[in-house]
Amino acid sequence: GSWSPSRMAGLVQARCDIGARAITVPNMKLLSMLTLSLIVVGCTTPARPPSLLPRSIESRAEAPPPPPAAVPVPVDAATAAKLAALVAEANAGDADFTKADQSGARAIAVARNAPDGSEAWIDGELVQSVLQVARQRSAAALAEIDAMAIARGQLSYSDAGVGGLAEIQSAQSEIERIVSRQTARITELSR
Repeated sequence: GSWSPSRMAGLVQARCDIGARAITVPNMKLLSMLTLSLIVVGCTTPARPPSLLPRSIESRAEAPPPPPAAVPVPVDAATAAKLAALVAEANAGDADFTKADQSGARAIAVARNAPDGSEAWIDGELVQSVLQVARQRSAAALAEIDAMAIARGQLSYSDAGVGGLAEIQSAQSEIERIVSRQTARITELSR
């Protein structure tokens, strides 16, 4: 015969017994409706996931307005005097270095071809030591101005009314050039 829903329910009822509770015709209708709705939902097209591309508001090139230009605060008299003294010290060290370099250049040139431990080699090593000592005067001035620049930079970061950082950096650059030139000359003579 035919497979009517009531006949099908009877067969299912006779065979299915879940815990002492049989699936009845109303329960079977509910089960078939639930199954049908799940099938319909499963056959629909899934929703598009959200895009990870930037939104239009995010792609606008609006930069915040630039901060107002800082008004440079002039260096105080004590700092200006200290800077002048450090630059003078570096220049005096450079004069000592130049004098030692000129007087010792010949000894170093002779020492290059001399055997290790010979009198000429010892003279060349002594001249290089004198150059290193002469360089220390300028290097000490550089170390002091470096420390001064760091301290003033930290202070000006927390207090905009502190000045002199530009002047310190200018003097620091001048002393760095002197020390770099001396270092390059010692390296050249050491070859």
